[in-house]
Amino acid sequence: MPTAALQDVNLEICEGEFVAIIGPSGSGKSTLLNILGLLDRASEGTYSINGAVVSLMAEKQRDWLRSRMFGFVFQASHVILDESSARNAALGLRVQGVRHLDRELEVTQALLRVGLLHRTSVLGKNLSGGERQRLALARALATKPRILFADEPTGNLDSVNTQSVIADLKALNRTGVTVVVITHDPIVAAAAARRIVIDDGRLAKPDAPGSPASTAVHEPMVGRPDPTEVFSPAPLGRRLNLLMDDVYDALASLTSRAGKALLLILAFMLGSGGLVASVGLSQSASAQVSERVAEAALDEVQASRSPSGVQPTNADIAALRGQKRKIENLHGVVAVGLRVELATSEFRPTRFQPNRGIQEDDFAGSLLAVDSTFLDISQAVVEPASALSLLDNSFGKPVAILGQDTAVRLGIPSAGPGQKIWIGGQSVPVVGILRQAGRNPVLADSIILGISAYPSAASDNPVFVIRTLPGFPAPLADVIPLALDAAHPEHFTVNTVADLRSLRKGVNNDLGVLISVISWVLLALACLSAATSMYLTVQTRRSEIALRRALGTSRFSIGRMFIFEGLLVGLGGGLAGGAVGVLGVLTFCLGQGWTPVLGPESVWTGVAAGAATGVLSALYPAIAASKADPAQAIRA
Repeated sequence: MPTAALQDVNLEICEGEFVAIIGPSGSGKSTLLNILGLLDRASEGTYSINGAVVSLMAEKQRDWLRSRMFGFVFQASHVILDESSARNAALGLRVQGVRHLDRELEVTQALLRVGLLHRTSVLGKNLSGGERQRLALARALATKPRILFADEPTGNLDSVNTQSVIADLKALNRTGVTVVVITHDPIVAAAAARRIVIDDGRLAKPDAPGSPASTAVHEPMVGRPDPTEVFSPAPLGRRLNLLMDDVYDALASLTSRAGKALLLILAFMLGSGGLVASVGLSQSASAQVSERVAEAALDEVQASRSPSGVQPTNADIAALRGQKRKIENLHGVVAVGLRVELATSEFRPTRFQPNRGIQEDDFAGSLLAVDSTFLDISQAVVEPASALSLLDNSFGKPVAILGQDTAVRLGIPSAGPGQKIWIGGQSVPVVGILRQAGRNPVLADSIILGISAYPSAASDNPVFVIRTLPGFPAPLADVIPLALDAAHPEHFTVNTVADLRSLRKGVNNDLGVLISVISWVLLALACLSAATSMYLTVQTRRSEIALRRALGTSRFSIGRMFIFEGLLVGLGGGLAGGAVGVLGVLTFCLGQGWTPVLGPESVWTGVAAGAATGVLSALYPAIAASKADPAQAIRA
């Protein structure tokens, strides 16, 4: 059976009274104050304010009444430590959406009234305990409340500060403000004109309301809102003020924990920057391949055996050369080169002799068997130039030409006597270094062997690389299979530019998808990190959230504040990521000798992705913050 915190409470408080509710700890004093201040709701009974029944009010109406009719001072001051005294005192006015100029005037008067005007710019964390409690009173006074609720306002103060707070409460009451104080301090209770004793949830001594004679001395309340006026949506100007204050609060929260915020921005920067880089690299690679394809489109065709074609025997290298001559005799053919890609797993190229105990990484480049015509067609530059002739005339002995990247990786700066590598356990002299790969970038990271020294290459599906006159690739694509085998032209496949374009599209898509997936994973991790961080922040800011709710901030506004924090972090990371992504694309393209291609939409994609994931990361913390119970959080 649930325990009743309050029972049979029949109480009336008149306008202008100074009432002290006293009783032992756990008697229900704070629960009564929470109900009176609309921080909590009674499970049974009726509570009316100037005849308006609270149970019939929507939550927005209760928030609206708290922000305009009530002021709160709690035992804990709930001062926001990283904000100035002026910003703290203006919190209730910010909730109301008061204009900045009017806000400054009200805050100045409130701080002057409690003797803190000289501490206007001091951060809350640098104030003493007594100053913080007086600042809490100034925060309540700034909104010109009709009723002030004070829950143990002197509980943490010394005698001097206690007397100061009592004097402030009396002075406020003399202006016509109704003051309701929860206390167990007899000095504070003695200052009240009326005392109500509560014990075990019941009114033990229900005093009568103050008589008209006792309240008639109060000054009239000029310009204060009527709590029974019809609730209406805020005008546009006040909504803009509220929105700007939420943005400012989000910025203030982030700057107060700058280290954590910067780490979150860095996480979002990596994700959005990778996204921008993925788009830029994909576009740049597409342009680069398109350029190479365009070069080959006019004068290059590649032919090879289809899977159904008959392969020559290992010794039939002469038949392969015969097929080459058939292609060379076709009209429109300028030159024909041979290229065979050998399996590195079979030939195992190494820098040093195998089985000597020297550990080497597997070769990651290409191992090619070609003739000199292939390198001529590719417009490759070999040093020394005489090395080309050795590919075709090495007297049965294998020789190697190294691509420039391969030479650097193997530690062979130049060709010459004594420079050698090992292919399939056989020593192979290095007779040349490829200084420029020409039209075939793959050659830069390749080991190039003479095809005549490897007759077995004829069975590895060699490729005929055919240089043609401009405009001849398309007609030759139809003629070459017939020239090689008129009875079975289907045994040969010819790759035209259309095939290469299809390949280009596939490669670029694969590259873009790979980097995009990595980028989205980084963004997801950043989102998770930000969500965790902001959720922990919600827990540490429970007191501030409860205070804002007590002052009339709506649940939506509380959630919106955290949404703005996520948006600002994500937007900052997105902007930084856009810049880093562009810089990364430029650096990579310059290093590769590419022309960088990066449309403005890709940069904005990164920024938008950062902002969107930032908002997404803040959703759950925002919901958790908006659902906080102010009555419970104030006590925590």
